[in-house]
Amino acid sequence: MQIRPIHATDDAFADWYDVHLSARLADHPTGPQWLEHELKVVYEGSEHHGARLWLAEDHGKAVGAAVLGLPLRDNLTLAEPEVFVRPEESRRGIGSALLATLDEASKAEGRSSQLLYLEGPTGTDHTSGTAFAEKHGFTRRITEISRVQRPPFDLDGIAAAEEAARPHAAGYRIVTWRDRAPDDLVDEYARLEQRMSTDAPLGELNYEEEAWDAPRIRSSEQRRERMRRGTWVAAAVGPDGSMAGVTEIALSHDSDDHGFQDATIVDPRHRGHRLGLLLKAANLRRLLADRPGLQSVWTWNADSNAHMIAINETLGYRVAGWSAGYQRSL
Repeated sequence: MQIRPIHATDDAFADWYDVHLSARLADHPTGPQWLEHELKVVYEGSEHHGARLWLAEDHGKAVGAAVLGLPLRDNLTLAEPEVFVRPEESRRGIGSALLATLDEASKAEGRSSQLLYLEGPTGTDHTSGTAFAEKHGFTRRITEISRVQRPPFDLDGIAAAEEAARPHAAGYRIVTWRDRAPDDLVDEYARLEQRMSTDAPLGELNYEEEAWDAPRIRSSEQRRERMRRGTWVAAAVGPDGSMAGVTEIALSHDSDDHGFQDATIVDPRHRGHRLGLLLKAANLRRLLADRPGLQSVWTWNADSNAHMIAINETLGYRVAGWSAGYQRSL
């Protein structure tokens, strides 16, 4: 077996993705997946986040894949390793060899800790991925519950929940957009994105606040365009003109299979007005108007985040699995 570095633009990335997908499906067969061309753009890296790839081959067959994520503007002591092995090639030391390669690269980049996320279905707390992580000294620091909603979407029930919440939000207005934030809101959008990085429950993770500004927002929007991924955003603007809250859902232009409910945050100064529910309801309605063939929307919440869980269940989300954050020092 040999391990070699590759780049996302190489032809070998198709083999890398095939290994990645086979390993993920083995651990979570019903979970949502990124498309190959989406990950290709992600792993090309950016000025904010770097990525390095390796491919393990045995007699010309791709048997393992790995990626090392490297934050470049914040969390500069952190590395984000991921290791994937074809299920039929497991227990041959391929994953351990790949992880050793990632460890060397992490240290060479001056990183002193590693953080990874693993996913699994309902009915079990462990997968081959968690067993591998724990074998190599990672400890579980946070558990998030994944929820999904699928057709038929209960738009009447959502509208009723909105009507009950709206009197609590007098003086606020909900604005929506697709793909590109309005120029007059982009700075406030960046402020809330930065706060979101540590506002959501982190459990026992050692993670610093991310650095966000308008140029980073614009860079992220451009990357999503290259990924052929649309973004639907709803924001609440407060009586003082500041952005009081925001939520976003991402969906590939090429598939209706999996929508991803990304960040949702309400500024602490504006909590207590049911803005989280109003934002999510407005955004989902706009998404379904644009993409009526949508087959699922997935969201993740820390198991301790009772408030957001209650909102999601009101909107029709149901438990479908979990995601666990593992961390270790190097």
